[in-house]
Amino acid sequence: MAYNPRSFRLPERHPQLIDITDDSDSDVTIDNDPDQVLFISCNPRRRDTSDAETIISTQEGFNDSDYLTDAAYERLIRNWHGNSPQAIPIDERPIRRVLDEVCLGGIVYTPGQSLELHNGTFIRVQTILQGAAGEVYFNGRRLLRTEQHLGTYVPKWPMELVWIVNETGDIPFEFVRRFVKIIFTNYCHTDKDNQKHRRPHDLFCRLKEHVSFHSKDTATLEYVSFNEADEGFRHHPMVLRQAWRGDTRPFGAADSPPIITLDDLTDENVIRRQYTFGDGFCGAGGVSCGARSAGLQPKWAFDNSPHAVATYRLNFDNTECEGSDVFNFLTNNHDFLKVDVTHGSPPCQTFSPAKTIESANDDANSACIFSCSDMIRKARPRVHTMEETSGLFERHKDTFHRVVQDFIEIGYSVRWTLLNSADFGVPQLRKRLVIIAAGPGERLPPFPNPTHGHPCSGLIDYTTIGQTISRIPAGAQDHDVEGALDRNARRRAPFDANQQARTITCGGGEKNYHPSGERGFTNREFACLQTFPMRYRFGARQVRRQIGNAVPPKLAEALYRAIQESLRQTDEEEVRAAMFQ
Repeated sequence: MAYNPRSFRLPERHPQLIDITDDSDSDVTIDNDPDQVLFISCNPRRRDTSDAETIISTQEGFNDSDYLTDAAYERLIRNWHGNSPQAIPIDERPIRRVLDEVCLGGIVYTPGQSLELHNGTFIRVQTILQGAAGEVYFNGRRLLRTEQHLGTYVPKWPMELVWIVNETGDIPFEFVRRFVKIIFTNYCHTDKDNQKHRRPHDLFCRLKEHVSFHSKDTATLEYVSFNEADEGFRHHPMVLRQAWRGDTRPFGAADSPPIITLDDLTDENVIRRQYTFGDGFCGAGGVSCGARSAGLQPKWAFDNSPHAVATYRLNFDNTECEGSDVFNFLTNNHDFLKVDVTHGSPPCQTFSPAKTIESANDDANSACIFSCSDMIRKARPRVHTMEETSGLFERHKDTFHRVVQDFIEIGYSVRWTLLNSADFGVPQLRKRLVIIAAGPGERLPPFPNPTHGHPCSGLIDYTTIGQTISRIPAGAQDHDVEGALDRNARRRAPFDANQQARTITCGGGEKNYHPSGERGFTNREFACLQTFPMRYRFGARQVRRQIGNAVPPKLAEALYRAIQESLRQTDEEEVRAAMFQ
């Protein structure tokens, strides 16, 4: 996991018998201050938890009354860095009785209160439980100071916490140190948060992290949602979106012929719109090709390669494609740059797992990796995507984490994973890092579910080399079989075409050749193995390089179908809500 699990590790606990039926009143002195006395009945009227938290001191540091018994203290020190037991996961938790509240030591604990634990972590109590022996446990949202999070992708904001969604274990009462004031907010910008500025001594939580149980390569760091934020600190998503990017047309900024029917949404019941798309470092247009197939309308694109730009323009008549580097392109005016969805695939050779020799372009390519945050600031998309070599995630963690942190600091929620192109109908084994970032007020779209798999998986069978190249008609453009035979310097061992190709690179890829062993693949075969449509045209120069550098359109299509569905769901919910106001 990206955070430090030891931060949540709890020392050994011995069960205590607790009498929760005692109805005697108690005088409790908090923080050893004789003037600060709290009288609490063991069966009081339920009250607003924020009032209770205000009464109880939330000062930093330990005080004389912040103590453990000698025995508990010895256990705490003995187990602090050892292999002490973790909090019990929910699915392994023994049966315990749920309590509405509990009075311990004359203090009433209720759901909604926030507690600091002796190990320096925090919990927002959602459930109070009682064990068979009378022992009391708390369960709820587990939190960690951003400064204590080991992941460099988490901004180290002062007085800010990050909610660790994976931590779901029960917390024994004896590990509670004190009450604290924690405010959950979905406001995305700490520097502009006036509510935070008026409460410099309160802890705020606006980020939550979830690491996939199924894959260590998949994680999410996102802003707390409207419904997860506390009353009085909730900002409507439409307000956040408006403040960030101005007016937003539901269902897309582009008018177009395709018809989307949504019952009862408009007087006409028909919406003719598409989400607009901007493609940074577009290359030959693999991403734009997939986005267009998914239903998005490419508005602009740019690339520094004149040969790639020539190919792109052959296939996208209505898209403004500039031959430019990212920094010059972003000097265009905001109205032109503003689109619903943007993508950036900066040059990735520097981070490739196959790279072993330094290049003169390494510094420039490394700088480009951070330019996507500049794209976001200028275009202000609802959703931004990024696709890179798996090596950025596996071998250049610091660089990858800095990219994520940049997105978070702008106000975007971020999700990342490694996707295998074969799972989406691409006939090659190609593992790629994919990042989805959603702007203020937006729902963070999910990754697409695989469409292809092994036989008996319930999915479509993996696409093979043989299936793909057998469909290419003789005489197809860029399908020079005779030329490929003439270029073959040596005959290689034939292989079964009923499998996937290796990763196709700008040079074609090592050991990527025709199953007959008699020749290499033609450019059209390479293009089809990358899932470019048969009608897709390429320019006269550097065709194989363009194909190898491209994102497979089938992978891009699956990604943008999921994103489009998420945006439509958001827009439909907001339009319906507006109709009934």
